[in-house]
Amino acid sequence: MRTTDPFEFIDRHRDTIFRVLGIIAVLLVVFLVVRFFAMRLGGWRKAWRRMCHEFAVTGHAFAAPVRAWLRYRRSLRALVRGLRAPATWRDAERAVAAAREAGGQAYGALVDGDSVTVLVAGDADGGHLTLPDDQRWWLAADAPDDHWSVARADLPPVVPVPDQVHPVLVAVGEIGGRCAFLDLAAGPPMVSAEGDRRSAVALHQAVAAQLDVRLPEGLVVVAEGVHRAFAGTPIRAAHRAARELRPTLGLSPVLVTAELPDPVPAELSEPPEEFPALRLLLLGEGRGHQRTLLTDRHGQISVVGTPLLTTGNALSRAIAKVLSTIPPVLPPAPPAGGAAHTVRTFAESDDEEETAAGDATGASTADADAWAPSTTVATAPRPPRAELEEESDDTGEHRLVAPEPDADTAPVSTRTTRETTRSLPH
Repeated sequence: MRTTDPFEFIDRHRDTIFRVLGIIAVLLVVFLVVRFFAMRLGGWRKAWRRMCHEFAVTGHAFAAPVRAWLRYRRSLRALVRGLRAPATWRDAERAVAAAREAGGQAYGALVDGDSVTVLVAGDADGGHLTLPDDQRWWLAADAPDDHWSVARADLPPVVPVPDQVHPVLVAVGEIGGRCAFLDLAAGPPMVSAEGDRRSAVALHQAVAAQLDVRLPEGLVVVAEGVHRAFAGTPIRAAHRAARELRPTLGLSPVLVTAELPDPVPAELSEPPEEFPALRLLLLGEGRGHQRTLLTDRHGQISVVGTPLLTTGNALSRAIAKVLSTIPPVLPPAPPAGGAAHTVRTFAESDDEEETAAGDATGASTADADAWAPSTTVATAPRPPRAELEEESDDTGEHRLVAPEPDADTAPVSTRTTRETTRSLPH
């Protein structure tokens, strides 16, 4: 048997032996370090759970932006799909009016493809709410008592509301794919958008754009500071102009402002009337009797004092896309004894209004001093649509603002100078 000198073997394989010993030493040091930290954390089992938790937190942090973007796109699709259909707005108004006729104090509605859920406020004494005797209403599974549901096919074609304020609904987001509407004609006359500054500005502009489109011409007065692309009127002058306006078809004029007049007028601090002569849409904290729309940096919108909590991070973008298709407020039914003129409906064209505006323009050259102050306010250019999140090249839509009419020229109808939109590729 051939023998090998061990010293000769070690000398021949010196590099390999030292390499293996070095790897073993490094592994031993790593094991001792890991064991040291594991013992400080309470043992191997607790250290393993802590490590798994850290991995999960890291993965969530990297995946959160992607999930937020997907939620935003899903919310945007749901809002655009629902709000661009005039039937969605009509059914929401009819359901709110029907719930009031049935004895409920409705303040909002949730609309999906098949049904409308009306949000009803409880009594002042906190009494239990009961469904109307009408079999068309029902409570959904696991729904609270203040959520009255009705099928859209079962809604009456016309709901008479002669002794009640007609609902003025605006979209405030979506809940589970359902469009959420809030009635600004119910409750305090002052509505304020508060919370995160960026989200509150977008919410304020989105609601103002809806009111400007839905209410009759001249009922919305926009003060300065509401939109950076619209100069507006100084706050005191805007308040005086809005106070001089008179309700039209039972709808009160609305003053849109970024701050309260200083000093605050007495009518804004007094207890609200049942039919207020002026309503206020405010950006920021208000005073007195008000309804607060509170929003956070994630775009969630909460109506303070109610269980309504919506997802509104895509609201301003959706309103900008469907603004031209939003229908006006459905006018109330005429009195039972007949009326001298017919109220406007959704299908009414604007030819008669444009003709009347043209006649008024010709007559103004002969008697320019006969114009009332409210007429000048009504002929002011309409404010631009709600501002998008970021006005860059990759935003959805931009608005081309028509030039304001000169002060020396005769007033013209604002429908002839309405702004135009153009779509850009996303």
